[in-house]
Amino acid sequence: MEERAMTLEPAAADFVPEDAGLVEVTARFVVNREDLALLERVLTRNAELRETIPAQSTMDGAPMTPHLRILVAARQIVSPDGTHVRLTRLEFDLLLFLARNPGRVHHRNTLLAAVWDFSSEPRTRTVDVHVRRIRNKLGPELDLITTVRGVGYRLDQPDRLHIIKD
Repeated sequence: MEERAMTLEPAAADFVPEDAGLVEVTARFVVNREDLALLERVLTRNAELRETIPAQSTMDGAPMTPHLRILVAARQIVSPDGTHVRLTRLEFDLLLFLARNPGRVHHRNTLLAAVWDFSSEPRTRTVDVHVRRIRNKLGPELDLITTVRGVGYRLDQPDRLHIIKD
């Protein structure tokens, strides 16, 4: 496997050689091309958001945390910057279940029964995969789902979510 060293610059994904399967980003990390492109999009988006979104504050002047809006009737997720987050039906249902039941640890089997309608206890990583996909789509700023090792998942910071039913 050939490794190439490179530094992150604007649009670093454009510099990835077409024939490269893996690209070395630093001396410590080797990532595939899709992960590098995702990292670059997140870094670029974060920088743009910091420049364009004015700081919000509450009545007492304290900074207000932006809300992720869950539009139940439309089955849509709207990020704090106003963009729509595309989730599959099951990803949406899983996030909505966790948002409606925040602060509690939900066992994987409970989530499988509630979201997927599985009545038995299959040995599957389905919940883990869907949680990972939700986290990737929401981005690092909205790290709302906590893994409780060996048990399941919990939605933290419910004050950063706003469920809109209509």
